[in-house]
This record gives sequence, C-alpha cells and structure tokens, in this order.
Amino acid sequence: ADFSGDNVLKINDISKSFETKSLFDSLSLTMRNGDRIALIGDNGSGKTTLLNIISKNSYPDTGSIVYNPSGKSAMLPQIISFADENRSILDTMLYDLNVSTQTARNRLASFLFFGDEVFDSVKTLSGGERSRLKLCEIMAGDINLLILDEPTNHLDITSREWIEEAVEEYSGALLFVSHDRFFINKFANRIWELRDGEI
Repeated sequence: ADFSGDNVLKINDISKSFETKSLFDSLSLTMRNGDRIALIGDNGSGKTTLLNIISKNSYPDTGSIVYNPSGKSAMLPQIISFADENRSILDTMLYDLNVSTQTARNRLASFLFFGDEVFDSVKTLSGGERSRLKLCEIMAGDINLLILDEPTNHLDITSREWIEEAVEEYSGALLFVSHDRFFINKFANRIWELRDGEI
C-alpha cells in the first residue's frame, strides 16, 4: 500500500525510563517515505523499547508520535509467539486472519508452506519457520511500514537467506534493529544509532 504524503511518522520529544534508568529523553525523529532505517546501538540501550513504542506495543512516558493517516505497520518481534502453539499452521492462519481455507493455503504457499506441511503443529516449527509464519500473518494486510527486531538472530543459513529475500521483495518503509553488518549494509539507506539516550 502507498503512503499519502512524505512522512511515515514523526516522533516528538518522547522519553522512556524503567525505574531509575532513563533509556532516552526528548527524542525527536522523522521517518520519511522510502526510508529503510537500521536502528543500531549497544545491548540495553533501548532499541527494542523504541521499536515497541513506534509499533504501539508500548507507550512513551512523555511526548507523542504522529503517524501518517494512510500508514499500516506490522512488527516481527525477537521472540515470536502464537495464540495457540498446538494449532496447525493452517488453523493458525484461519483463526488469526479469519480467512477462507483457500486464501490461507495460497498465502502459506507464497511463504513456502506446501502440501501436508500445513497440518504440522506450530510448536514443532524451527526458529526460521516461525519467523516465516509470523511474516505470513503480519504481511497479509498490505502494510507499508515493516518493523523488524533482529530478524536474522539465531537463524540457520537457509532461513536467513529466505528472510533476506522477503525483505528485498518488500518495497515499503522499513525500520529494523540488527547487529548483522551484512543485513544492515544490504537494506539500510539510513542509520539511527541510539547512544546515551540520543540518536
């Protein structure tokens, strides 16, 4: 889906603290249409927290974020979970997306889940397969802002290559955390480095 206007989102003076630790204070940033931003920084600097705030899974202590009215975002978190891990791959799509069996099977096939494999239980999937299934779910809604939190972490080579191919085919705005220099060099056209509470 295309954005109307130039800005994807505008972050206005947001702050976030946990107990006595301030992660960032008075952070102001603008993400524009066409941006593919790598958010980098040391562990514990607040990268995942910032992603969670931008994806509306958390809230800043102060400040605000203004989103493009035509924006539709989705996030692939570090830790991937599903509503019911005992469900089959197919049932997960049917319940979570409320689509027809044929639509679910078509989407699953485009994410490399074929034949009887769709009847396998979600809890038996590898890390790479779980990432694929979650991407299959979240990218069903014509999103134009994709947020990824360390998407290649702990994946085997085949799964990493598949994730890279999927991101390469995606043409919308992209914001991701990664320590993978190859992934950053391949996909980022901007870098946000979070250091000492500032970008």
